[in-house]
Amino acid sequence: MSERPPDLNAFFTDIAIIDQLVDAFLVRRLPRGLSLAGFGVLNHMVRMGQETASPAALARALQVTRGAVTGVLRKLSAEGFITLEPDPKDGRGKKVRLTPDGFAARQAALDATAPLVARFESEMDLAAIRRIHPELRRIREYLDNNRDL
Repeated sequence: MSERPPDLNAFFTDIAIIDQLVDAFLVRRLPRGLSLAGFGVLNHMVRMGQETASPAALARALQVTRGAVTGVLRKLSAEGFITLEPDPKDGRGKKVRLTPDGFAARQAALDATAPLVARFESEMDLAAIRRIHPELRRIREYLDNNRDL
């Protein structure tokens, strides 16, 4: 009897549900003034090692419209998490720069997840996670590199 191929719809559905559950957990623990979308911007910039970025680049990376990212950036700026500065290479453009408060807000959000991470670590098979993580990374990279399909 041949092995059935994996049910890719169920696979992607499970990933989407995990994403929703993590987002809901995080939303309840975000620092005052920081939305989930704002955390996404801060986290992306720190994760990518970017102290500055353009709004257009952030919109592309986060898969949102420039209008959507502009609204998030306005709120982050009002909270003091970022500054919006003129782009010296493009007179009409802006550069987003993380502030110390932005770095701190992102870290506070991550620190607030410590109870979930600790419980997860104590109840899950970490060896299995270590084995599957490289494959999940490859899937993420494939999807990231093929966004326009």
